Amino acid sequence: MQTCGLCSDREDRVPRPQDRGARSDAMTDLNVLDLDRLFMCLDFDGTLVELADTPLGIDVPEDLPRLLANLHERLGGRLAIVTGREIATLEGFLPDFPGDIYGAHGAEARIAGVRHPHPAVGSPQVEAVQSEAEALVSAEPGLIVEPKQTGVVVHYRNAPVLKSKVERKLADAVRGIDNLELHASKMAVEVRPIDASKARAVERAMAEQPEGIRPLVAGDDVTDEEAMEVAQTMDGICIKVGPGDTIAAHRLDGPSQMISLIRTWLGEAA
Repeated sequence: MQTCGLCSDREDRVPRPQDRGARSDAMTDLNVLDLDRLFMCLDFDGTLVELADTPLGIDVPEDLPRLLANLHERLGGRLAIVTGREIATLEGFLPDFPGDIYGAHGAEARIAGVRHPHPAVGSPQVEAVQSEAEALVSAEPGLIVEPKQTGVVVHYRNAPVLKSKVERKLADAVRGIDNLELHASKMAVEVRPIDASKARAVERAMAEQPEGIRPLVAGDDVTDEEAMEVAQTMDGICIKVGPGDTIAAHRLDGPSQMISLIRTWLGEAA
């Protein structure tokens, strides 16, 4: 069992003006990128849509599906969504998205329309951890459980005082399970396969690209930082969406500014 994701609590603290990294005037530079040399890996929650109190409570902007489809065409197909959500869930929000999807933090993928599931799907280890998480949430009504085929997430956004208890209980649940690990996210703790990460998703996406194509990674969460680290080794461009410390060179205020940037890339008025 690994707990590397719990070594930092920066993802759910109150944002501070001195958050490190990135420039807030990023739009000026990002407006003039050479799109013909980029493969874009975009996060979903907190990057393309605003966060909500519950996983299913998000509001997808009416024009977002069209913008993503047009961006996919403009990039010649070099567009992927790299998300913590499962592919099936994301498809419910974006049913016509034409690009690749790396779901559950890269544990599963939809590449050129073909699904690539993870070996952990349906395993007794995942089922055991899910049972422990569901028992915890049943005992604490302020928590929300989000089962995934490859793990489980417990959200404590509506009960932040329970953060330590959630961490402790899930750490106990994965103790002795070598192929699962804990990760912290925004107001949540997740159990997922040890070999699943957004960093590996970016590596997988870029492995098929010709020389001269650079990655662009945009995200809001601590889980996106590992993807940015990989992108930087490939001369990539990294965009932090929202507050928080980051290694990214660019920062946008939130999803609305990210969508405005996509409009600019497409030559549309903001």
